[in-house]
Amino acid sequence: MTMEVNGIGLTNKIYYVNDLNFNNGYYQFDRHRTPQAYMELFPWSSLRWEDLQSIGSGNIIFIQTPTSNEAKKLSLLLSIIDSNTVFINQETNIFDWFDWTAEAQQLYIQCLTKCKAFCYHNEHDKKVMEVFVNKFIKYPGCVNLILDEVKNINTGQYISIAGPFKRYQRGMIVHKLIHDVVPNDIEVRCMKYNRPPEGAGITNLSFPDSYSLGNMKFQNFMQVDEWIAYIYNSKFGIDIQRDFSCGNNCIEFASLGVPLIGNIQLDCQRDVYPYTSFEYNDYDSIKQCISRLLKDSDFYQLVSKTALENVNKMYNSKTIIEKFKQDIINIL
Repeated sequence: MTMEVNGIGLTNKIYYVNDLNFNNGYYQFDRHRTPQAYMELFPWSSLRWEDLQSIGSGNIIFIQTPTSNEAKKLSLLLSIIDSNTVFINQETNIFDWFDWTAEAQQLYIQCLTKCKAFCYHNEHDKKVMEVFVNKFIKYPGCVNLILDEVKNINTGQYISIAGPFKRYQRGMIVHKLIHDVVPNDIEVRCMKYNRPPEGAGITNLSFPDSYSLGNMKFQNFMQVDEWIAYIYNSKFGIDIQRDFSCGNNCIEFASLGVPLIGNIQLDCQRDVYPYTSFEYNDYDSIKQCISRLLKDSDFYQLVSKTALENVNKMYNSKTIIEKFKQDIINIL
């Protein structure tokens, strides 16, 4: 099967090999995140790892960096990479693959050396990967549903801490910053996280059990529609983890006009929330921003209005995918 990709000159069938449990084929999605927008609008045909060798040679293939059985999957990729045009996509934060086995890391570096380009999320991530590869294409998050409703300081029921509290997200620090600033009569919600059971294979990482400080309530895992409603009903969010990925949380908060305090090194955070972005350890500025979002109605509306305008201009799905597609054409 061949396909004209939205009339811009790519006639190959474009494959997307991933760990997302999709059946093989094309998909449409009501709500876009990364990579759903790319799958639908490029479009990419989803392909299971075990079927990679069956597609033959001469294909364009986007490979999601694997998240399990890495050595086995990367060995399979190496067996077909020379006879196909392969792009390797960033998956999760850029340092996660440094925790793989030595064998898997060595195989990944070989794949990076042979790939057409590495598709990265943030300029911070690109700098890390410049050690291993010299051709890059930016692969940002995006969203297709954006409200036209500036929020005000009196809307929202609670402050939400967007990330689960584990390891690199430094949950105890976020808890304490909020506890120092937020009055006890304002509810704070955070994502619940439980320590993996013994024997789960996680031995080299520090995962705390769920804990809270002050007036905080735990929120269980949610499906997409529940998650969007959860964001919409927030006064504002806080997501200042040290390490980050493509920024789906940031883009979804912005698409609903809900202010978000976040890490300035995350490109989309810096772009859509210029007034509430800080170095992850700039604790004084973060506390001052929390206080200001609680008390300063003009500042609150400015943050909301700016986020809606910037996410629509810079991170709507159509704009992002058209730019990404043109970058692919230019490098082929």
